[in-house]
Amino acid sequence: MISRKYRASRIDIERAIKTGFSINGDFLYAKVLEKGIERLGFSIVISKKVEKTSVGRHRIKRLISSVIEEKLKESKVFPNKIVVFFVKRLDKLGFCLKIKEDTKKIINKII
Repeated sequence: MISRKYRASRIDIERAIKTGFSINGDFLYAKVLEKGIERLGFSIVISKKVEKTSVGRHRIKRLISSVIEEKLKESKVFPNKIVVFFVKRLDKLGFCLKIKEDTKKIINKII
Protein backbone atom coordinates (compact mmCIF):
# COMPACT_ATOMS: atom_id res chain seq x y z
CA MET A 1 0.00 0.00 0.00
CA ILE A 2 1.00 3.58 -0.47
CA SER A 3 2.53 5.03 2.68
CA ARG A 4 0.40 7.48 4.61
CA LYS A 5 2.52 10.51 3.71
CA TYR A 6 1.77 9.94 0.01
CA ARG A 7 -1.99 9.48 0.36
CA ALA A 8 -4.28 12.26 -0.76
CA SER A 9 -6.80 13.71 1.66
CA ARG A 10 -10.52 13.68 0.95
CA ILE A 11 -10.59 17.42 0.28
CA ASP A 12 -7.70 17.16 -2.19
CA ILE A 13 -9.39 14.26 -3.97
CA GLU A 14 -12.61 16.25 -4.39
CA ARG A 15 -10.69 19.27 -5.69
CA ALA A 16 -8.77 17.08 -8.16
CA ILE A 17 -11.96 15.52 -9.49
CA LYS A 18 -13.66 18.89 -9.95
CA THR A 19 -10.83 21.06 -11.25
CA GLY A 20 -7.98 18.75 -12.27
CA PHE A 21 -7.02 17.75 -15.80
CA SER A 22 -7.34 14.19 -17.12
CA ILE A 23 -4.72 11.81 -18.46
CA ASN A 24 -6.23 8.84 -20.27
CA GLY A 25 -4.95 5.31 -20.69
CA ASP A 26 -6.49 2.14 -22.06
CA PHE A 27 -7.73 0.78 -18.72
CA LEU A 28 -7.11 3.71 -16.37
CA TYR A 29 -7.43 7.44 -16.31
CA ALA A 30 -6.10 9.91 -13.81
CA LYS A 31 -7.24 13.30 -12.60
CA VAL A 32 -4.28 15.51 -11.70
CA LEU A 33 -4.37 18.69 -9.62
CA GLU A 34 -1.31 20.96 -9.72
CA LYS A 35 -2.38 24.34 -8.42
CA GLY A 36 -2.07 25.22 -4.74
CA ILE A 37 -0.71 21.86 -3.65
CA GLU A 38 1.95 21.64 -0.94
CA ARG A 39 2.73 17.91 -1.14
CA LEU A 40 2.45 14.86 -3.35
CA GLY A 41 -0.65 12.69 -2.93
CA PHE A 42 -2.13 9.63 -4.62
CA SER A 43 -5.52 7.97 -4.50
CA ILE A 44 -7.06 4.98 -6.28
CA VAL A 45 -10.78 4.67 -7.02
CA ILE A 46 -12.36 1.45 -8.29
CA SER A 47 -16.10 1.23 -8.84
CA LYS A 48 -18.22 -1.80 -8.08
CA LYS A 49 -19.28 -1.71 -11.72
CA VAL A 50 -15.71 -2.52 -12.70
CA GLU A 51 -15.10 -5.29 -10.16
CA LYS A 52 -17.90 -6.75 -8.06
CA THR A 53 -15.88 -8.36 -5.26
CA SER A 54 -13.89 -6.45 -2.67
CA VAL A 55 -11.08 -8.99 -3.03
CA GLY A 56 -10.76 -8.09 -6.71
CA ARG A 57 -10.86 -4.36 -6.02
CA HIS A 58 -8.14 -4.66 -3.37
CA ARG A 59 -6.01 -6.74 -5.73
CA ILE A 60 -6.22 -4.02 -8.38
CA LYS A 61 -5.40 -1.35 -5.79
CA ARG A 62 -2.33 -3.32 -4.73
CA LEU A 63 -1.19 -3.60 -8.35
CA ILE A 64 -1.49 0.13 -8.95
CA SER A 65 0.08 1.08 -5.62
CA SER A 66 3.04 -1.25 -6.25
CA VAL A 67 3.81 0.61 -9.48
CA ILE A 68 3.50 3.95 -7.67
CA GLU A 69 5.90 2.77 -4.95
CA GLU A 70 8.43 1.60 -7.57
CA LYS A 71 8.32 4.98 -9.30
CA LEU A 72 8.69 6.82 -5.98
CA LYS A 73 11.79 4.77 -5.16
CA GLU A 74 13.29 5.26 -8.64
CA SER A 75 13.01 9.04 -8.83
CA LYS A 76 13.52 11.15 -5.76
CA VAL A 77 12.09 14.30 -7.37
CA PHE A 78 8.34 14.35 -7.83
CA PRO A 79 6.36 17.53 -8.40
CA ASN A 80 3.73 18.47 -5.83
CA LYS A 81 0.53 17.14 -7.34
CA ILE A 82 -2.56 15.25 -6.33
CA VAL A 83 -3.19 12.23 -8.58
CA VAL A 84 -6.45 10.26 -8.46
CA PHE A 85 -6.47 7.04 -10.47
CA PHE A 86 -9.77 5.64 -11.81
CA VAL A 87 -10.15 2.19 -13.35
CA LYS A 88 -12.31 2.29 -16.49
CA ARG A 89 -12.70 -1.35 -17.37
CA LEU A 90 -10.96 -4.70 -17.12
CA ASP A 91 -10.31 -7.49 -19.56
CA LYS A 92 -10.32 -10.74 -17.65
CA LEU A 93 -7.32 -12.11 -19.55
CA GLY A 94 -3.98 -10.62 -18.53
CA PHE A 95 -5.29 -7.46 -16.95
CA CYS A 96 -2.47 -7.36 -14.37
CA LEU A 97 0.24 -6.54 -16.89
CA LYS A 98 -2.00 -4.13 -18.77
CA ILE A 99 -2.86 -2.18 -15.63
CA LYS A 100 0.81 -1.97 -14.63
CA GLU A 101 1.79 -0.70 -18.09
CA ASP A 102 -1.04 1.85 -18.08
CA THR A 103 -0.06 3.10 -14.62
CA LYS A 104 3.58 3.50 -15.66
CA LYS A 105 2.54 5.47 -18.76
CA ILE A 106 0.36 7.82 -16.76
CA ILE A 107 3.01 8.41 -14.07
CA ASN A 108 5.64 9.11 -16.73
CA LYS A 109 3.34 11.74 -18.26
CA ILE A 110 2.89 13.36 -14.86
CA ILE A 111 6.62 13.61 -14.21
